[in-house]
Amino acid sequence: MTANYPRDCWYVAAVSDEIGTAPLGRRLLDRRVVLYRQESGQIVALADQCGHRGYPLSKGHVKGDNIECGYHGFQYDPTGACAKVPSQPHPPYGACVARYPVREVAPFVWIWLGAPGRAAGRPVPALPWLTGHDWASSGTSLRVNANYMLVHEHYLDLTHIPWVHPQETPPTIGSVAPLDEIEVSETSVTFSRNMPVAPLADWEAAATGLPRDRDYHRRHYGTFISPAVLVEGWDLFGADGQTFGQVRIQAVTPETPWNTHLFWQFARNYSLDDERVGQRLHAVFEQVMRVDVGVVETIQDTVGYAGAANGFHVSADAGVLKVRRIVESMLTHERQYRSPTAGMPVQA
Repeated sequence: MTANYPRDCWYVAAVSDEIGTAPLGRRLLDRRVVLYRQESGQIVALADQCGHRGYPLSKGHVKGDNIECGYHGFQYDPTGACAKVPSQPHPPYGACVARYPVREVAPFVWIWLGAPGRAAGRPVPALPWLTGHDWASSGTSLRVNANYMLVHEHYLDLTHIPWVHPQETPPTIGSVAPLDEIEVSETSVTFSRNMPVAPLADWEAAATGLPRDRDYHRRHYGTFISPAVLVEGWDLFGADGQTFGQVRIQAVTPETPWNTHLFWQFARNYSLDDERVGQRLHAVFEQVMRVDVGVVETIQDTVGYAGAANGFHVSADAGVLKVRRIVESMLTHERQYRSPTAGMPVQA
C-alpha cells in the first residue's frame, strides 16, 4: 500500500534506555536509521548505511563521538561527515551520510524524518504525565504487524472493550456509548465520555483499595495529539471526592506501511510510592495491549487498512473519522508544498 503517514511530525524512535554505547538500528517510516550516544550523552541519529558500500552502521561500533563502520572501518562524526578512511590519509571531500534531528525527553527519544527546515519550529509533544512529580509511570514497547492507523483507530473507538476485554470491563457495563464530546483543531482531536455507573472491575479494586459494594462514576477522555501520539485517560471517582486517574500514552511510529512500533506508557496519580500497585497495573495493561495487538493484526491480515477504512460507519466512529480527515489534510499539504528535496535527510 502507499505510505499513509505524514513525515513532518516528531515520532518516537526509541525509549531512552535502549540507546547506550552500542549502536541501535531501527526502521522508521520505511527509512533505516542508526542511533547512538556521544560521550556527553547526547543522541545522534544517522542514516543506517555507510556511504561507501551501504553496509549498516548499526553493525559497527561507537568510537568516542563517532560511529565506525564494521566493514572497512570508515568513521562518521555526529554531523554525518566521514571523518576517517583507514586506507588513506583523508576521507573524500563531501563524503557523508544523512543525519536527522533528534530530541530526548525521557522516557522517549523523538526523531524528525520530514522536511528538515520545519523541525526547529515544532516542539515535541508535551506529555506531563511522564515528567511531572504527581504521576508514576511505566511502559514497554511492542512491534505490531499492521498499519499504524489501524492502531490509532482501535483506541479511538473503545466500544469494543466489553467484547475484547470482558475481564477488565467494570461489571454491569454491557456496552459503551459513543463519545459525548469531541473538539477538533487543525491537527488534533480531543474527546470524552461519561461511562455508565458500575461496580469496580477486579483490577480497579486491587489498585485503588476502594470498597466493592457500591457503584462508581467514571470518565473516559483523550487526545489524538498527532499521527505519532494518542493519549487516553480513565478517571474513577471515589465516594470521598478523590479522583483515581489513569493515563495511557501510546506513541505510534510507522516502521513501514505494514508494520508499526508501539511505545506504550501507563501513568497513575495515586499510590505513587507503592511498587506493587504499579506492577499490578503494568501487568494488567500490558496484557490488554497484547490482546489489542492481536485484534489489529487480524484486521490487517484479513482486509488491511484500506479494507477497514472502507467499512460502513456508525456513531461510535466520530472520533475515527475526524482523525482520518486530519491525517489526510496533513498528507495533502505535504504533497502540495514539498519541494523536490524536502523531506530528504539533512546532509552534513
